[in-house]
Amino acid sequence: MNNTKNYVIEFASFTLAEGVDESMLMTASDALHTEFLLRQKGFIKRELVRLGDDKWADVLYWDSKESVERAMQEAPQNPAALRYFQLMANSGQDDPAAAMMLMSVVRSYS
Repeated sequence: MNNTKNYVIEFASFTLAEGVDESMLMTASDALHTEFLLRQKGFIKRELVRLGDDKWADVLYWDSKESVERAMQEAPQNPAALRYFQLMANSGQDDPAAAMMLMSVVRSYS
């Protein structure tokens, strides 16, 4: 069935920081989900995917770009989000959203 519901996909790729293992990532990922994302207005769902050796990505679904922007503003004040971001090799960048893409869904099929 095709669907024209508009929503936004946030794709954020990252590499784990030196010394961070998969177990640490999973613990922090679970906390990010329960202690931050589930409390965000407009959050639909999230998938953590492996892109290859030490390469990962978060794929998040939101009801609007505004919901993503609001969550991005709140994340620096949330301890679970900060712990998660600190596991990333690129977390010290001046622009943490540099490895993030926002995509608008124009049609969905299932």
